[in-house]
Amino acid sequence: LLEVFNKGAKAGLKAFVTHQIEHFELPDSVGGTDSETDHNVSIGAQLSKTQGNTLHYNVIGETWVVGDEAGQIKVDANVDLNFPLFGDTITLAASGFFHHIKPTHYYRHYHSKHLWWDNDDLSKITHTRIQGIFAYKKTRTTLRVAVDEISNYTYFVSGYNATTAGRTGYSVNVEQNATDINLLTAQLSQDFTFGPLN
Repeated sequence: LLEVFNKGAKAGLKAFVTHQIEHFELPDSVGGTDSETDHNVSIGAQLSKTQGNTLHYNVIGETWVVGDEAGQIKVDANVDLNFPLFGDTITLAASGFFHHIKPTHYYRHYHSKHLWWDNDDLSKITHTRIQGIFAYKKTRTTLRVAVDEISNYTYFVSGYNATTAGRTGYSVNVEQNATDINLLTAQLSQDFTFGPLN
């Protein structure tokens, strides 16, 4: 359902299905190869309004129903409201997302001559963001404020043994943060122009 083709539609609606094939080959412990092929199927929908000058929005959601990534969820949304003030346009915009995703393959499995790990018990990463933007075109001023929360943040940790002969026993491991990470961002942008405009 597309808003541009239907005057009675206040928004556009779209549904979709995706099928993604991922193939990985890693060396095994006896000189052979470990091979893995994943078939991931997801379903999703999008609701959007892009026509007009005052209000616009876009919401898209997707969840994985088949395969190694089953149970993942992604929801992304943004909205903006534009209204006149003092002969110019003020824009108030908000956006956010909720991502509940599995760590990528190489966080879970990696085989090489010097580094080797298999982590089948990693939890899904949850990342949530809420963001607001205030923009005034006349002064070219933009203020952005965002709040993020991340659960099960996944990262690499490296280590080694320090000896008189140098560094030995180099290792890399994958770990997940036990507590939630909270991040507050505030950004003020001001555009300036020097000299004549072409």
